[in-house]
Amino acid sequence: MRRALPCLLVLLACRGPITRQIEEPPPPPPPTCGDGLIQEGEDCDASDPGTATCQSLGFDTGRLVCSSTCRYDTTLCVRRCGNGVLDLGEACDGALGVVPCTTWGFNACTSTCAVDTRRCVVQPFENGPEMDISKGGPAVLGDLAPRGPGDLVMAVPAFARVEIVPWSMTQGFEAVSSRKLSFLREPVRAELLDANGDGNTDVASINLDGTFDLMIYGGTTYSLSSLDAGCAGATFLPSNGTPGSSLVAVGCGGYAVVSASGAALTATPASTAVTRGPFGVIWADGTPGVHLADGGVSSLPRASTQLGSADLDGDGDEDLVAVTSAGIELFENSGVGFAARATFTATSPGELRVLDLDQDGLPDLFWATGDDLVVRRNRAGWIFTETRVPAGAGARKSTAIGDADGDQDLDFAVTISTGTDSTKTRVFLNRVR
Repeated sequence: MRRALPCLLVLLACRGPITRQIEEPPPPPPPTCGDGLIQEGEDCDASDPGTATCQSLGFDTGRLVCSSTCRYDTTLCVRRCGNGVLDLGEACDGALGVVPCTTWGFNACTSTCAVDTRRCVVQPFENGPEMDISKGGPAVLGDLAPRGPGDLVMAVPAFARVEIVPWSMTQGFEAVSSRKLSFLREPVRAELLDANGDGNTDVASINLDGTFDLMIYGGTTYSLSSLDAGCAGATFLPSNGTPGSSLVAVGCGGYAVVSASGAALTATPASTAVTRGPFGVIWADGTPGVHLADGGVSSLPRASTQLGSADLDGDGDEDLVAVTSAGIELFENSGVGFAARATFTATSPGELRVLDLDQDGLPDLFWATGDDLVVRRNRAGWIFTETRVPAGAGARKSTAIGDADGDQDLDFAVTISTGTDSTKTRVFLNRVR
């Protein structure tokens, strides 16, 4: 018996590793889409649809299915908000259910199909801070580097420079913080463009001797590019705070397109009115008609002294606004000519603009008369309601339109002469945003 015990111990010792090897489970198989088990990287798997539903993924109803790649397939899920139908529980959907703002601004439909009335306000404009500057001249509004709230860009010929005045959220425009661009020129007017297409706003100027200059922003400073063109007394069509790649200068016996490549003068008869619309330049020559961008000529009842154009009725073509001896006249593009639609009486109107001031998607009318700024809000159907903004007394040098305070709507900056040595800029802030 004692002799058999060591042999038994030897057999057990030999059996131990073999037994452990047999009892260890085999390694699990690698994850496979379609094996019915949701594993890492899978939303669902064959017979296991996972825990999500169409509703938990942001849809309103429908059936969620599992794709062949074990991901959720929402093809059969339905989102009612945004389908262009007023479904149960929705106040609006897209344009449906949104009543136009009757005062100033616009109503909108949110992403949850509720009506947002925050942009519909009673008071269109409110007075902002005023700025006094010595020997100032005409000004424009824009957003120059560094980007942020707006800048007032003013020609100061007496000091042979252009001044860029940034907007302060507490003090408005302050002359003491202006950036001065001086190239020993005498700029009498300034405008804004992106001359070289780099996304930065550059400055164009017309000098006292009639020459044109570009002041190109180069990252930290501006460099002068003098253009071999121009004429005394010329002026730029306003950019209204939205600089393009070129400007149109008028008053040179025609009009000139000004860009980084130069100023190309178009040989036209003496133009009494010029505008740049969606399809190009339209101009009048003192006769009862207009010359269109495509080279055609269309007759009007009376000669025009100022022009503006935009799609006023939302039908996709370019309509016309003209200052004539009858006042402000509106003409609808009929495809074969312009049909008279409305006339507004005005005393010596100036600085005509056609642009969307209340951000409801319809172009509005603007002009200055006497001490007032006049806005005719487009209510559709050729109905335009009037709002007057008292600009105050004084000899007006310019009315700039652009985003002064950086809230993405269009404001006014009126610069008037307060004597031989100073100007005052009054700001009127749009309250849409």
